[in-house]
Amino acid sequence: MTRAKELAEERSLPLAVVVVRELGIDEVALVAAFRRELRILSVDPRAVKPDIEALRLVPRELCRKHRVVPLEMRGGPERDDKELWLAMADPTDTAAITAIERVTGAVVDVALLPLSAIDELIEQGEKQLSTQVVRRGKPYGGGVVVATQPHARTLTDDTVETTSTSKLRLVELPGLPEPDLKLQALIKVLIDKGVLKQADLDDALAELMRKGE
Repeated sequence: MTRAKELAEERSLPLAVVVVRELGIDEVALVAAFRRELRILSVDPRAVKPDIEALRLVPRELCRKHRVVPLEMRGGPERDDKELWLAMADPTDTAAITAIERVTGAVVDVALLPLSAIDELIEQGEKQLSTQVVRRGKPYGGGVVVATQPHARTLTDDTVETTSTSKLRLVELPGLPEPDLKLQALIKVLIDKGVLKQADLDDALAELMRKGE
């Protein structure tokens, strides 16, 4: 454990990652040891399905950094009433628990999951958040192009919120089929890297819509 802690500090990795990936400790055995020693609930990875509202509460970067996945938010609107059910690979990571409680304003209730299951759920959660459409604006025609605005802004009728750090604006074009995820991802990358400006995209789309009228 001393060596594992040293490696974790040197490489800025969670202790669970070092123990499993660097030192070769079986992740299922690690979960069993935590469950036995700490009396913490472990859940079946095949039966876990994180709630979309809980996923929105914790930034993806924080989930990856600490290897955690928010599963469900419980309780009322008051801070003292809120409880977040959080899957963790290492329930002894008090820094992770403190960070999540600070971000969400909820008390964390830990559930155990193997490291590989945590990583898989993080990836699934990112895909789920990036593709979900919460609210559509007024329709102009057939297809929908999704473009991301990397900075927070005021929501309007044609805006949908999909994560805590990004907003998606839906622009519909007449006669176009629904674009696939690769096109959506390309537009997002271009805007996030500053290659394509949102204003330029809006102008081009508006011109196409005028020509299609």
